Amino acid sequence: MKRFLVLGLIVFIACTTIHAGNLQAFLSYSIFNTPDNEPYIETYLVVNGKTLTHIQIEDGSFQAVIDIQIMFKRNDSIINFGKYELMGPNLKDTTKISNNLLDVQRYALPEGNYKLEFLINDRYGEQDTLISYDSFTVHFDKNKMTFSDIELLHSYSKSEGEGILAKHGYELIPYVFDFFPEVVQNLSFYAELYNSKMVTGDDQFLLYYYICPFEIDKKLDQFFYMKRLKGEDVNILLNTIDINQLPSGNYYLVLETRDRNNELLSSAKKYFQRYNPNMQFNLTSLLVLDPRNSFAGQINSRDTLAQYIDYLYPISTDLEKDFAKQFIKEANLEELQKYFLNFWTERNPANPEGNWLEYKLLVDQANEDFRAIRIQGYRTDRGRVYLQYGPPNVITPSINEPSAFPYEIWHYYELQGQRDKKFVFYTKDLATNDFQLIHSNAVGEITNNRWQTIIYARTWDPYSVDDAVMPPTYGSFATDYYLQPR
Repeated sequence: MKRFLVLGLIVFIACTTIHAGNLQAFLSYSIFNTPDNEPYIETYLVVNGKTLTHIQIEDGSFQAVIDIQIMFKRNDSIINFGKYELMGPNLKDTTKISNNLLDVQRYALPEGNYKLEFLINDRYGEQDTLISYDSFTVHFDKNKMTFSDIELLHSYSKSEGEGILAKHGYELIPYVFDFFPEVVQNLSFYAELYNSKMVTGDDQFLLYYYICPFEIDKKLDQFFYMKRLKGEDVNILLNTIDINQLPSGNYYLVLETRDRNNELLSSAKKYFQRYNPNMQFNLTSLLVLDPRNSFAGQINSRDTLAQYIDYLYPISTDLEKDFAKQFIKEANLEELQKYFLNFWTERNPANPEGNWLEYKLLVDQANEDFRAIRIQGYRTDRGRVYLQYGPPNVITPSINEPSAFPYEIWHYYELQGQRDKKFVFYTKDLATNDFQLIHSNAVGEITNNRWQTIIYARTWDPYSVDDAVMPPTYGSFATDYYLQPR
Protein backbone atom coordinates (compact mmCIF):
# COMPACT_ATOMS: atom_id res chain seq x y z
CA MET A 1 0.00 0.00 0.00
CA LYS A 2 1.36 3.38 -0.93
CA ARG A 3 1.28 5.94 1.84
CA PHE A 4 2.08 9.59 1.99
CA LEU A 5 2.99 12.07 4.67
CA VAL A 6 1.83 15.64 4.61
CA LEU A 7 3.91 18.57 5.77
CA GLY A 8 2.06 19.64 8.86
CA LEU A 9 3.22 23.23 9.01
CA ILE A 10 4.19 25.86 6.48
CA VAL A 11 5.23 29.25 7.84
CA PHE A 12 5.24 32.43 5.81
CA ILE A 13 7.10 35.50 7.08
CA ALA A 14 7.29 38.80 5.23
CA CYS A 15 9.22 41.98 5.96
CA THR A 16 7.91 44.34 8.61
CA THR A 17 5.69 47.19 7.32
CA ILE A 18 4.55 50.44 8.83
CA HIS A 19 1.01 49.25 9.32
CA ALA A 20 1.50 45.69 10.54
CA GLY A 21 3.98 43.24 11.94
CA ASN A 22 5.33 40.23 10.04
CA LEU A 23 2.50 38.57 8.17
CA GLN A 24 2.13 35.10 9.68
CA ALA A 25 -0.01 32.38 8.18
CA PHE A 26 -0.01 28.65 8.83
CA LEU A 27 -1.24 26.06 6.33
CA SER A 28 -1.77 22.33 6.67
CA TYR A 29 -3.91 19.86 4.78
CA SER A 30 -5.32 16.33 4.78
CA ILE A 31 -6.42 14.05 1.96
CA PHE A 32 -9.63 12.03 2.15
CA ASN A 33 -11.65 9.73 -0.07
CA THR A 34 -15.39 9.24 -0.58
CA PRO A 35 -17.40 5.98 -0.79
CA ASP A 36 -17.54 6.60 -4.55
CA ASN A 37 -13.74 6.84 -4.76
CA GLU A 38 -13.64 10.56 -5.43
CA PRO A 39 -10.63 11.83 -3.44
CA TYR A 40 -10.38 15.39 -2.19
CA ILE A 41 -7.93 17.55 -0.28
CA GLU A 42 -8.99 19.64 2.69
CA THR A 43 -6.87 22.72 3.46
CA TYR A 44 -6.64 24.44 6.84
CA LEU A 45 -5.34 27.99 7.00
CA VAL A 46 -4.80 30.12 10.10
CA VAL A 47 -3.70 33.76 9.81
CA ASN A 48 -2.46 35.73 12.78
CA GLY A 49 -4.81 38.72 12.94
CA LYS A 50 -2.23 40.86 14.73
CA THR A 51 0.03 40.77 11.67
CA LEU A 52 -2.60 42.10 9.23
CA THR A 53 -3.21 45.67 8.10
CA HIS A 54 -6.68 46.95 9.01
CA ILE A 55 -8.33 49.93 7.31
CA GLN A 56 -11.37 51.91 8.35
CA ILE A 57 -14.53 51.09 6.40
CA GLU A 58 -17.84 52.94 5.92
CA ASP A 59 -19.41 52.10 9.27
CA GLY A 60 -16.35 53.39 11.13
CA SER A 61 -15.02 49.97 12.09
CA PHE A 62 -11.75 48.45 10.89
CA GLN A 63 -11.28 45.38 8.72
CA ALA A 64 -8.49 43.35 7.10
CA VAL A 65 -8.80 41.46 3.82
CA ILE A 66 -6.56 38.65 2.62
CA ASP A 67 -6.30 37.60 -1.03
CA ILE A 68 -5.63 33.88 -1.44
CA GLN A 69 -4.79 31.72 -4.43
CA ILE A 70 -4.09 27.99 -4.34
CA MET A 71 -3.30 25.76 -7.32
CA PHE A 72 -2.92 22.01 -7.64
CA LYS A 73 -0.73 21.07 -10.60
CA ARG A 74 -0.14 17.65 -12.10
CA ASN A 75 2.69 17.68 -14.61
CA ASP A 76 2.13 21.02 -16.37
CA SER A 77 -1.66 21.10 -15.95
CA ILE A 78 -3.73 22.86 -13.28
CA ILE A 79 -6.17 20.20 -12.05
CA ASN A 80 -7.97 22.36 -9.50
CA PHE A 81 -7.55 25.78 -7.94
CA GLY A 82 -9.12 28.35 -5.66
CA LYS A 83 -8.96 32.14 -5.77
CA TYR A 84 -10.85 34.04 -3.10
CA GLU A 85 -10.71 36.68 -0.39
CA LEU A 86 -10.74 36.02 3.33
CA MET A 87 -12.29 38.91 5.25
CA GLY A 88 -11.50 39.59 8.86
CA PRO A 89 -14.13 40.61 11.43
CA ASN A 90 -15.20 44.22 11.90
CA LEU A 91 -13.20 45.70 14.77
CA LYS A 92 -13.84 48.86 16.76
CA ASP A 93 -10.31 49.00 18.21
CA THR A 94 -7.23 47.73 16.31
CA THR A 95 -4.99 48.06 19.37
CA LYS A 96 -6.65 45.00 20.94
CA ILE A 97 -6.59 42.46 18.13
CA SER A 98 -6.65 38.97 19.61
CA ASN A 99 -8.28 36.87 16.90
CA ASN A 100 -6.83 34.46 14.37
CA LEU A 101 -8.60 33.90 11.06
CA LEU A 102 -9.47 30.28 10.24
CA ASP A 103 -10.25 29.13 6.72
CA VAL A 104 -11.12 25.60 5.57
CA GLN A 105 -11.53 24.62 1.91
CA ARG A 106 -12.07 21.38 -0.04
CA TYR A 107 -10.90 20.56 -3.56
CA ALA A 108 -11.62 17.43 -5.57
CA LEU A 109 -8.46 15.79 -6.91
CA PRO A 110 -8.18 12.59 -8.93
CA GLU A 111 -5.34 10.24 -8.07
CA GLY A 112 -1.85 11.30 -9.05
CA ASN A 113 1.26 13.23 -8.01
CA TYR A 114 0.72 16.94 -7.37
CA LYS A 115 2.55 20.19 -6.84
CA LEU A 116 0.80 22.68 -4.56
CA GLU A 117 1.35 26.41 -5.04
CA PHE A 118 -0.05 28.70 -2.37
CA LEU A 119 -0.09 32.52 -2.56
CA ILE A 120 -1.33 34.83 0.18
CA ASN A 121 -1.42 38.62 0.23
CA ASP A 122 -2.47 41.21 2.80
CA ARG A 123 -4.56 43.46 0.54
CA TYR A 124 -3.93 46.63 2.52
CA GLY A 125 -0.40 45.85 3.68
CA GLU A 126 2.89 46.77 2.10
CA GLN A 127 4.31 43.25 2.01
CA ASP A 128 4.83 41.41 -1.23
CA THR A 129 2.68 38.39 -2.02
CA LEU A 130 3.97 35.39 -0.10
CA ILE A 131 4.38 32.13 -1.98
CA SER A 132 4.89 28.58 -0.74
CA TYR A 133 5.20 25.25 -2.55
CA ASP A 134 4.74 21.62 -1.62
CA SER A 135 4.26 18.24 -3.29
CA PHE A 136 2.09 15.27 -2.37
CA THR A 137 0.46 12.13 -3.77
CA VAL A 138 -3.21 11.18 -3.90
CA HIS A 139 -3.68 7.41 -3.91
CA PHE A 140 -6.19 5.08 -2.27
CA ASP A 141 -5.95 1.37 -3.09
CA LYS A 142 -9.48 0.25 -3.93
CA ASN A 143 -8.71 -3.38 -3.07
CA LYS A 144 -7.15 -2.86 0.35
CA MET A 145 -8.00 -1.30 3.69
CA THR A 146 -6.54 2.23 3.67
CA PHE A 147 -6.49 5.29 5.91
CA SER A 148 -7.06 8.90 5.04
CA ASP A 149 -4.56 11.41 6.31
CA ILE A 150 -4.72 12.10 10.04
CA GLU A 151 -6.24 15.49 10.83
CA LEU A 152 -5.21 17.06 14.13
CA LEU A 153 -8.06 18.81 15.94
CA HIS A 154 -8.39 21.76 18.27
CA SER A 155 -11.81 20.48 19.33
CA TYR A 156 -14.81 18.51 18.11
CA SER A 157 -18.48 18.20 18.99
CA LYS A 158 -21.59 16.48 17.69
CA SER A 159 -23.43 18.53 15.08
CA GLU A 160 -26.38 18.27 12.76
CA GLY A 161 -25.00 21.01 10.52
CA GLU A 162 -23.66 20.71 6.99
CA GLY A 163 -21.04 23.48 6.94
CA ILE A 164 -17.43 23.20 5.86
CA LEU A 165 -16.43 22.15 9.40
CA ALA A 166 -19.06 19.39 9.58
CA LYS A 167 -18.21 15.79 8.79
CA HIS A 168 -20.11 12.57 9.59
CA GLY A 169 -22.19 14.15 12.34
CA TYR A 170 -19.40 16.14 14.00
CA GLU A 171 -18.13 19.68 13.83
CA LEU A 172 -14.34 19.48 13.58
CA ILE A 173 -12.17 22.49 14.43
CA PRO A 174 -8.72 21.79 12.95
CA TYR A 175 -5.49 22.21 14.87
CA VAL A 176 -3.33 23.60 12.10
CA PHE A 177 0.04 23.38 13.87
CA ASP A 178 2.15 20.28 14.48
CA PHE A 179 3.59 21.79 17.70
CA PHE A 180 1.97 21.14 21.10
CA PRO A 181 3.20 23.55 23.80
CA GLU A 182 3.10 22.84 27.51
CA VAL A 183 -0.33 24.45 27.95
CA VAL A 184 -1.96 21.99 25.51
CA GLN A 185 -2.80 18.86 27.46
CA ASN A 186 -4.64 16.80 24.85
CA LEU A 187 -4.03 15.61 21.30
CA SER A 188 -7.26 15.08 19.38
CA PHE A 189 -7.41 13.62 15.90
CA TYR A 190 -9.77 12.56 13.14
CA ALA A 191 -9.21 10.01 10.39
CA GLU A 192 -11.22 7.79 8.07
CA LEU A 193 -10.69 4.12 7.26
CA TYR A 194 -11.82 2.81 3.90
CA ASN A 195 -12.74 -0.66 2.57
CA SER A 196 -12.72 -2.45 5.95
CA LYS A 197 -16.03 -4.20 5.19
CA MET A 198 -14.75 -5.43 1.85
CA VAL A 199 -11.54 -6.77 3.43
CA THR A 200 -12.85 -8.32 6.68
CA GLY A 201 -16.50 -9.02 5.92
CA ASP A 202 -18.35 -9.71 9.17
CA ASP A 203 -15.16 -10.34 11.15
CA GLN A 204 -13.99 -7.85 13.71
CA PHE A 205 -10.53 -6.39 13.50
CA LEU A 206 -8.24 -4.40 15.77
CA LEU A 207 -7.41 -0.72 15.64
CA TYR A 208 -4.23 0.36 17.41
CA TYR A 209 -3.45 4.01 17.91
CA TYR A 210 -0.36 5.07 19.77
CA ILE A 211 2.51 7.52 20.03
CA CYS A 212 6.09 6.56 19.20
CA PRO A 213 9.28 8.64 19.21
CA PHE A 214 10.32 10.05 15.86
CA GLU A 215 13.80 8.55 16.29
CA ILE A 216 12.74 5.05 17.44
CA ASP A 217 10.20 2.58 16.09
CA LYS A 218 8.91 1.82 19.59
CA LYS A 219 5.41 2.06 21.01
CA LEU A 220 5.16 4.11 24.19
CA ASP A 221 3.14 1.89 26.53
CA GLN A 222 1.59 4.84 28.36
CA PHE A 223 0.21 6.15 25.07
CA PHE A 224 -0.94 2.90 23.46
CA TYR A 225 -4.65 2.19 22.86
CA MET A 226 -6.66 -0.56 21.20
CA LYS A 227 -10.21 -0.85 19.89
CA ARG A 228 -12.21 -3.59 18.22
CA LEU A 229 -14.03 -2.48 15.10
CA LYS A 230 -16.38 -4.07 12.60
CA GLY A 231 -16.22 -3.55 8.88
CA GLU A 232 -17.87 -0.48 7.38
CA ASP A 233 -17.72 1.29 4.06
CA VAL A 234 -16.09 4.12 6.02
CA ASN A 235 -14.98 3.80 9.65
CA ILE A 236 -14.80 7.13 11.47
CA LEU A 237 -11.89 7.43 13.91
CA LEU A 238 -12.19 10.27 16.38
CA ASN A 239 -10.20 10.15 19.61
CA THR A 240 -8.31 12.21 22.19
CA ILE A 241 -5.03 11.29 23.87
CA ASP A 242 -3.94 12.86 27.15
CA ILE A 243 -0.37 14.10 26.53
CA ASN A 244 0.14 15.76 29.90
CA GLN A 245 2.86 13.20 30.75
CA LEU A 246 4.45 13.15 27.29
CA PRO A 247 8.01 14.54 27.46
CA SER A 248 9.38 17.14 25.09
CA GLY A 249 10.44 15.69 21.76
CA ASN A 250 9.52 14.71 18.22
CA TYR A 251 6.88 12.04 17.76
CA TYR A 252 4.57 10.19 15.43
CA LEU A 253 0.91 9.54 16.07
CA VAL A 254 0.42 6.08 14.52
CA LEU A 255 -2.75 4.28 13.42
CA GLU A 256 -2.73 0.57 12.58
CA THR A 257 -5.36 -2.02 11.74
CA ARG A 258 -4.62 -5.70 12.32
CA ASP A 259 -6.53 -8.93 11.74
CA ARG A 260 -7.25 -11.68 14.29
CA ASN A 261 -3.73 -13.07 13.72
CA ASN A 262 -2.24 -9.64 14.46
CA GLU A 263 -1.15 -9.25 10.84
CA LEU A 264 -0.88 -5.63 9.74
CA LEU A 265 -3.67 -4.55 7.36
CA SER A 266 -3.04 -0.82 7.05
CA SER A 267 -1.28 2.05 8.77
CA ALA A 268 -0.88 5.82 8.80
CA LYS A 269 1.15 8.26 10.88
CA LYS A 270 1.33 11.97 11.63
CA TYR A 271 4.39 13.85 12.82
CA PHE A 272 4.16 16.30 15.73
CA GLN A 273 6.36 18.05 18.31
CA ARG A 274 5.79 18.30 22.03
CA TYR A 275 7.25 20.83 24.47
CA ASN A 276 6.82 19.72 28.08
CA PRO A 277 9.86 20.80 30.13
CA ASN A 278 8.56 19.45 33.44
CA MET A 279 8.88 15.81 32.33
CA GLN A 280 12.23 14.20 33.20
CA PHE A 281 14.15 11.17 31.92
CA ASN A 282 12.89 7.90 33.46
CA LEU A 283 15.78 6.25 35.34
CA THR A 284 13.84 3.12 36.35
CA SER A 285 15.05 0.98 33.45
CA LEU A 286 18.67 1.97 34.11
CA LEU A 287 18.61 1.01 37.77
CA VAL A 288 17.61 -2.62 37.17
CA LEU A 289 20.20 -3.34 34.47
CA ASP A 290 23.32 -5.39 35.15
CA PRO A 291 25.90 -4.56 32.46
CA ARG A 292 28.65 -6.90 33.74
CA ASN A 293 28.06 -9.72 31.22
CA SER A 294 27.09 -7.47 28.33
CA PHE A 295 29.01 -5.78 25.53
CA ALA A 296 28.63 -2.49 27.41
CA GLY A 297 30.31 -4.00 30.46
CA GLN A 298 33.36 -4.88 28.37
CA ILE A 299 34.07 -1.18 27.75
CA ASN A 300 36.32 -0.38 30.71
CA SER A 301 37.47 3.13 29.81
CA ARG A 302 35.19 5.87 31.07
CA ASP A 303 36.47 8.34 28.47
CA THR A 304 35.87 5.87 25.64
CA LEU A 305 32.36 5.10 26.84
CA ALA A 306 31.55 8.80 27.27
CA GLN A 307 32.66 9.35 23.68
CA TYR A 308 30.53 6.42 22.47
CA ILE A 309 27.50 7.86 24.25
CA ASP A 310 28.12 11.22 22.60
CA TYR A 311 28.20 9.38 19.26
CA LEU A 312 24.51 8.59 19.91
CA TYR A 313 23.53 12.25 19.63
CA PRO A 314 22.21 12.03 16.00
CA ILE A 315 19.82 9.16 16.79
CA SER A 316 18.78 10.13 20.32
CA THR A 317 15.44 11.58 21.32
CA ASP A 318 15.36 15.12 22.67
CA LEU A 319 14.88 13.78 26.19
CA GLU A 320 17.89 11.46 25.82
CA LYS A 321 20.03 14.30 24.45
CA ASP A 322 19.23 16.57 27.38
CA PHE A 323 19.77 13.81 29.92
CA ALA A 324 23.01 12.48 28.42
CA LYS A 325 24.57 15.94 28.20
CA GLN A 326 24.69 16.25 31.99
CA PHE A 327 24.86 12.52 32.71
CA ILE A 328 28.18 12.12 30.88
CA LYS A 329 29.75 14.74 33.15
CA GLU A 330 28.61 13.22 36.44
CA ALA A 331 28.12 9.46 36.04
CA ASN A 332 30.67 6.83 36.98
CA LEU A 333 31.76 4.01 34.66
CA GLU A 334 29.05 1.54 35.74
CA GLU A 335 26.30 4.13 35.33
CA LEU A 336 27.55 4.96 31.84
CA GLN A 337 27.59 1.23 31.01
CA LYS A 338 23.98 0.95 32.16
CA TYR A 339 22.91 3.91 30.05
CA PHE A 340 24.71 2.61 26.96
CA LEU A 341 23.24 -0.88 27.36
CA ASN A 342 19.74 0.50 27.95
CA PHE A 343 19.98 2.73 24.87
CA TRP A 344 20.66 -0.14 22.50
CA THR A 345 18.38 -2.63 24.26
CA GLU A 346 15.51 -0.16 23.80
CA ARG A 347 16.20 -0.12 20.06
CA ASN A 348 17.00 -3.79 19.45
CA PRO A 349 16.25 -6.12 22.37
CA ALA A 350 17.25 -9.19 20.32
CA ASN A 351 20.70 -7.96 19.30
CA PRO A 352 21.70 -4.65 20.93
CA GLU A 353 25.43 -5.27 20.39
CA GLY A 354 25.00 -5.95 16.67
CA ASN A 355 22.96 -2.78 16.30
CA TRP A 356 25.68 -0.76 18.05
CA LEU A 357 28.47 -2.22 15.89
CA GLU A 358 26.56 -1.42 12.68
CA TYR A 359 26.03 2.13 13.89
CA LYS A 360 29.69 2.46 14.91
CA LEU A 361 30.74 1.72 11.32
CA LEU A 362 28.54 4.57 10.13
CA VAL A 363 30.02 6.89 12.77
CA ASP A 364 33.54 6.05 11.63
CA GLN A 365 32.55 6.81 8.03
CA ALA A 366 30.88 10.09 9.02
CA ASN A 367 33.95 11.15 10.99
CA GLU A 368 36.12 10.48 7.96
CA ASP A 369 33.90 12.11 5.33
CA PHE A 370 32.35 15.06 7.15
CA ARG A 371 34.95 16.19 9.68
CA ALA A 372 35.15 19.99 9.90
CA ILE A 373 37.63 22.24 11.65
CA ARG A 374 37.28 21.56 15.40
CA ILE A 375 34.08 19.51 14.75
CA GLN A 376 33.99 15.72 14.47
CA GLY A 377 32.02 14.42 11.52
CA TYR A 378 29.14 12.95 13.52
CA ARG A 379 28.47 16.41 15.03
CA THR A 380 28.17 18.21 11.66
CA ASP A 381 24.86 18.65 9.86
CA ARG A 382 25.81 16.20 7.12
CA GLY A 383 27.03 13.71 9.70
CA ARG A 384 23.82 13.98 11.70
CA VAL A 385 21.64 13.37 8.63
CA TYR A 386 23.89 10.52 7.48
CA LEU A 387 23.65 8.79 10.87
CA GLN A 388 19.97 9.47 11.46
CA TYR A 389 18.74 8.35 8.03
CA GLY A 390 21.62 6.37 6.54
CA PRO A 391 23.55 7.05 3.33
CA PRO A 392 21.52 8.91 0.67
CA ASN A 393 20.80 7.33 -2.70
CA VAL A 394 22.25 10.31 -4.59
CA ILE A 395 24.66 13.08 -3.57
CA THR A 396 24.94 16.02 -5.98
CA PRO A 397 27.92 18.22 -5.04
CA SER A 398 28.67 21.62 -6.54
CA ILE A 399 31.80 23.53 -5.56
CA ASN A 400 32.67 25.48 -8.71
CA GLU A 401 29.52 27.37 -9.70
CA PRO A 402 30.64 30.96 -10.34
CA SER A 403 27.62 32.53 -8.60
CA ALA A 404 27.14 30.13 -5.73
CA PHE A 405 28.64 29.13 -2.43
CA PRO A 406 29.67 25.43 -2.41
CA TYR A 407 26.65 23.20 -1.80
CA GLU A 408 25.45 19.60 -1.79
CA ILE A 409 21.99 18.17 -2.45
CA TRP A 410 21.21 14.76 -0.97
CA HIS A 411 18.34 12.67 -2.33
CA TYR A 412 16.64 9.76 -0.54
CA TYR A 413 14.25 7.66 -2.61
CA GLU A 414 12.64 6.29 0.59
CA LEU A 415 12.98 7.84 4.04
CA GLN A 416 11.04 6.43 7.01
CA GLY A 417 7.91 5.88 4.92
CA GLN A 418 8.38 9.12 2.98
CA ARG A 419 9.26 9.29 -0.69
CA ASP A 420 11.53 11.55 -2.71
CA LYS A 421 13.09 13.48 0.21
CA LYS A 422 15.96 15.91 -0.23
CA PHE A 423 18.46 17.80 1.91
CA VAL A 424 20.34 20.94 0.86
CA PHE A 425 23.66 21.79 2.55
CA TYR A 426 25.97 24.73 1.89
CA THR A 427 29.14 26.36 3.22
CA LYS A 428 30.65 29.80 2.83
CA ASP A 429 34.17 28.45 3.20
CA LEU A 430 35.10 25.17 1.54
CA ALA A 431 38.28 24.92 3.62
CA THR A 432 36.25 24.29 6.80
CA ASN A 433 34.27 21.41 5.22
CA ASP A 434 31.37 22.46 7.50
CA PHE A 435 28.30 22.27 5.29
CA GLN A 436 25.17 23.53 7.05
CA LEU A 437 21.67 22.19 6.40
CA ILE A 438 19.48 25.00 5.00
CA HIS A 439 16.47 23.12 3.61
CA SER A 440 14.78 19.74 3.49
CA ASN A 441 11.34 18.50 2.46
CA ALA A 442 11.51 15.64 4.98
CA VAL A 443 9.14 15.60 7.93
CA GLY A 444 10.68 17.07 11.07
CA GLU A 445 13.52 18.88 9.27
CA ILE A 446 14.18 22.56 8.67
CA THR A 447 12.21 23.92 5.70
CA ASN A 448 13.09 27.05 3.73
CA ASN A 449 11.40 27.35 0.36
CA ARG A 450 13.76 30.24 -0.47
CA TRP A 451 16.91 28.20 0.12
CA GLN A 452 18.36 29.29 -3.24
CA THR A 453 18.66 32.84 -1.93
CA ILE A 454 21.16 31.59 0.66
CA ILE A 455 23.30 29.69 -1.83
CA TYR A 456 23.40 32.53 -4.35
CA ALA A 457 23.79 35.35 -1.81
CA ARG A 458 27.45 35.19 -2.75
CA THR A 459 26.86 37.35 -5.85
CA TRP A 460 23.51 39.11 -5.49
CA ASP A 461 21.15 40.58 -2.92
CA PRO A 462 18.52 37.96 -1.97
CA TYR A 463 16.19 40.62 -0.57
CA SER A 464 15.85 42.23 -3.98
CA VAL A 465 13.72 39.41 -5.39
CA ASP A 466 10.15 38.55 -4.53
CA ASP A 467 10.10 34.81 -5.10
CA ALA A 468 12.24 31.75 -4.60
CA VAL A 469 13.08 31.26 -8.27
CA MET A 470 16.57 32.31 -9.19
CA PRO A 471 17.04 34.84 -12.01
CA PRO A 472 18.87 33.39 -15.03
CA THR A 473 22.60 33.26 -14.29
CA TYR A 474 25.29 31.47 -16.25
CA GLY A 475 26.35 28.27 -14.51
CA SER A 476 23.54 28.25 -11.91
CA PHE A 477 22.21 24.73 -11.47
CA ALA A 478 20.94 24.46 -7.87
CA THR A 479 17.22 24.40 -8.67
CA ASP A 480 17.76 21.95 -11.53
CA TYR A 481 19.84 19.65 -9.33
CA TYR A 482 17.14 19.80 -6.66
CA LEU A 483 14.33 18.90 -9.04
CA GLN A 484 16.39 16.27 -10.89
CA PRO A 485 19.15 14.97 -8.57
CA ARG A 486 22.00 13.22 -10.39
